[in-house]
Amino acid sequence: MSSTIADEFETHRPRLFGLAYRMLGSAYEAEDAVQDAYLRFNAADRAVIEHPAAWLAKVVTNLCLTRLTSARARRESYVGVWLPEPVVTSGGALGPMESAEQREAVSLAMLVLLERLGPTERAVYVLREAFGYGHREIAETLDLTEANSRQLYRRAVQRVSEERARFEPAPE
Repeated sequence: MSSTIADEFETHRPRLFGLAYRMLGSAYEAEDAVQDAYLRFNAADRAVIEHPAAWLAKVVTNLCLTRLTSARARRESYVGVWLPEPVVTSGGALGPMESAEQREAVSLAMLVLLERLGPTERAVYVLREAFGYGHREIAETLDLTEANSRQLYRRAVQRVSEERARFEPAPE
């Protein structure tokens, strides 16, 4: 039975890693969040989980929000420049119009833009833009109202399009 759970989880792993990575900006932390999600999935009552993909997305999103909230305190005391770690989060195959340099540049640019958002805004934006979730699904995943999800998304779109960073790092 354990291998069945592991096999089912592995079918969702790439999408979960992509979600976690886009939220956290670190492959190491994303992998930790996905592993934590597996442990919860393995221990969960299977009869309660109607849609494993949605359940896992919610677990990973909540784990990432928890990490981002605690990361805020760590990042405030960090003295260096914070830039997300660029990795390929899709299947890794380059399309005919892409090169590795283009993909890496776009990935890094998107992560720098996402740094302008707070944890909940980032979660809403990533779920909407990267995974195509509707506001009703996002609201259920994050325990928000649908109106709040729309507002957070609107605010996130506005902040991503702004020319300024969310905070200014100290020169030293």
